[in-house]
Amino acid sequence: MQSIAMLQDVIDGKPYHAVAFAYGVTRTVVERRIKAAVLMLSREVGIDGVNQDGPVFVQRLRARKLEIADAIRRYKPRTAQAPQEKPVGRRLTDEDIALALQKTRMRSACPDRDVALLIMLLTTGARPLEVARLEVRDYLNADGSVRIASVMRSEVAVNRKARTLCFASPKSQQSIDSYLADRLLRGFGTQEAATFRGLDPHSRLFLTEQGAPFDIVSYGQRGQTRFLCRGILDVYQKMFQRIGLPGVSPISVRRLVAVRMSERGATEEQIGEILGISEKKSVRELLSQHRQSLWSVVSRM
Repeated sequence: MQSIAMLQDVIDGKPYHAVAFAYGVTRTVVERRIKAAVLMLSREVGIDGVNQDGPVFVQRLRARKLEIADAIRRYKPRTAQAPQEKPVGRRLTDEDIALALQKTRMRSACPDRDVALLIMLLTTGARPLEVARLEVRDYLNADGSVRIASVMRSEVAVNRKARTLCFASPKSQQSIDSYLADRLLRGFGTQEAATFRGLDPHSRLFLTEQGAPFDIVSYGQRGQTRFLCRGILDVYQKMFQRIGLPGVSPISVRRLVAVRMSERGATEEQIGEILGISEKKSVRELLSQHRQSLWSVVSRM
C-alpha cells in the first residue's frame, strides 16, 4: 500500500519533498496520503498517543515512530474474499456493549481478565498503558473494600498528572472482583497477609495469562523518554477482532466514554477530569463528530 510506504519513509526521517520526488507526486499529495494512512491505522489497529481527529504534524509522527511502526506491523489489509463480521461503528449502544462483553467471555482464553480489561476502558477511558500500570492498591483498600473514589497516580498517568479514577460502576466492580478472585485461586501476585484480599498491593492489577506483569519498555531521546506496552495493546487488538469490532480501538473507546458521559449530563470539565484532558477545546474535539444535526434532533421531538 503506497500510502503506508510513504508514511514509513516520513517517520524514518525523509522530508516530504524527497518522498514526493521518489513517488513522482507533489508534496501536498504525500502529506494528504500519510494523514489518511495514520487515520486508517488509528481506526483499524489503534496508535497509542496519536489523536486520529487532530491535525497530523510530521514532528508528532516522528515522536511516535515506534507506535506507528508497530501499528504498520500489526495492520493486515482486508481482502474481498475474507469473511468478516459486520463492522460496528465507534458509537456503541448499550446492546452493542452487552454483546461485546458476552462474546469476550465466550471467545477469550482468559475471559475474566479480558472482560475486566474491556470494562475498564468503557468505564474509565484510561489509556492501555495506564491500565497496564495500575496496581492492586489502586483498586482495593487494605481491608479488601473497593476504592470507589481512587486516584490515577502521576506515575501511572501517561501525562504524569494525577487525576480522578472512579470505580463506582457496579459492572466495573463485579468484573474486576471476578478476575481478582480467579487470580487468587491461581496464586498470581498473592501475599501471606490477609489484607488486600490476600493479593500483593504493589502487584499489577492486570497480569498476563502466565501471571506476569505486562512488559513496559522505554524509548526516545534523553529528556523525551516515552513508554510503550505492546503486550496489552495486542490483547486489546485481538479482543476487538474476536468480538467483531474491527473499527474500534482503545483510542475510539476514550471518545465513546466522553460521549456517553456527555449524554448523561457530565460537563466538559468533568469529562476532562476523568480522561486527563485539561483543555476544553480538546474535550469538544472528542465530542464534535458525534453531535447530531439540528434537523435530526428536532425531527424526533
